[in-house]
Amino acid sequence: MLIYAFLSAIIINMKIFLTAICVLLGFSVQPATVDAQLDAQALVNPELILELQPEFPRPGEEVTITLNDYRGGTYGSAVTWLFNGNVIAEAENKRSTKVTAGALGTSDTIEVVLSKPGGGREVITSVVRPVYLDIIVEPQTRVPNFYLGRALPSIQSMVNVTALVNDGRFRNDLVYTWRVNRKVLEGGPIRSQNKMSFEMPMGNEAILSLTVTEPTGRVLARRATFIPSVSPEMRFHTVSSLYGVNTKAIDDEYVLIGNSTTVRAEPYYLDSRVYNNPDIAQWQINNVTSDTVGNNPYEVTIQRVGLSGTTNLEFHVRDTTNQVLQGTEDSIQIRF
Repeated sequence: MLIYAFLSAIIINMKIFLTAICVLLGFSVQPATVDAQLDAQALVNPELILELQPEFPRPGEEVTITLNDYRGGTYGSAVTWLFNGNVIAEAENKRSTKVTAGALGTSDTIEVVLSKPGGGREVITSVVRPVYLDIIVEPQTRVPNFYLGRALPSIQSMVNVTALVNDGRFRNDLVYTWRVNRKVLEGGPIRSQNKMSFEMPMGNEAILSLTVTEPTGRVLARRATFIPSVSPEMRFHTVSSLYGVNTKAIDDEYVLIGNSTTVRAEPYYLDSRVYNNPDIAQWQINNVTSDTVGNNPYEVTIQRVGLSGTTNLEFHVRDTTNQVLQGTEDSIQIRF
């Protein structure tokens, strides 16, 4: 018996020693039973909380409130929900309920009363404070005035963003943290900086996120939005001295009826810096560079040559010296 007790003590001490070594080295020790797993989870998340979805609702928006018990201590408890002190009858003994956020400047109190089987009560409280936060995205790329769509950013083009925040009070002391993907703009939070500019990163899209906090550090609102990224595209339009620019673009071929026509190249979604000051803005007619360009480098006049034939018209615009390094080119056929 003494030998057995001695061996058992050695085994227990070895388990304790190995467990301590694992903890020091950062390895996890897996519990042996389901109960042990629940106890371990409770140690990691010892909270009984109310989760709001969305976390920062807009005025009049529906909010789902969920009771999350990471302790496992509410088993068998009767659940009563109250909204501003009034019982929500249809949410009795449910883990979640829905309410509607109020107007700007208001706050609504959500309470959950847990009546435990062995007696005693526990109350969890949360407050719904509606806030309006919108982000205006303004890509600084080229689209013609007659274009009915919106400008889209292209890789390395500039994008201006503006945050509109309203919680029912006039605020000029808020702190803004802007992020594009995982990069924090300006190196960190900036006070009263509701406007920001950045260059569009590589990829087909970027995630723009914003966290607005009060000077005390309390988070007022968060928003995130996807910003698509496209490649610049060339389109050609005829220009009439009487009617102006034809809003319908030339597909692949244009049939010249008169003796001449003016064609305008429109590089959609090209960065405005490149459009306004291109290093290359070149027309080619049948692979020969044209020197008949007037005051507008994006327009050229085509003259009829002979009774019939085909002319290949190509335009190339590009930046080569700045860091934007954007450009686009395309061609059409002029038939007469």
